[in-house]
Amino acid sequence: MKKIGPLSIDLIVACKIYEFHKNKQVVEYGNLVSSLIGLVSKSAVSSSLITLSNWGIIGSEFCETKAGRVGRTYSISGEAFTMVKETYDQYWQKVLTYRHSAV
Repeated sequence: MKKIGPLSIDLIVACKIYEFHKNKQVVEYGNLVSSLIGLVSKSAVSSSLITLSNWGIIGSEFCETKAGRVGRTYSISGEAFTMVKETYDQYWQKVLTYRHSAV
């Protein structure tokens, strides 16, 4: 499993979804990929979304997007919310530090 800094790519994607939630933003595929440019590839984000969904860490539903169209939005599942929040609180700054040092 590939890691960036202290976290796997799957957990980086989960933490980013949590960050969107924390900032009261809707998580769509496009803005998730855009927010991870330079850290995680588009194909890795897609793969992670499938993995996280299979593990029950994230859920998805079809809702109206910012563009006014129907699209899939993502959120952290209730059962996994505390684990993802604690992972974010403990490790996210280290991922950002790794990101900036790698550039």
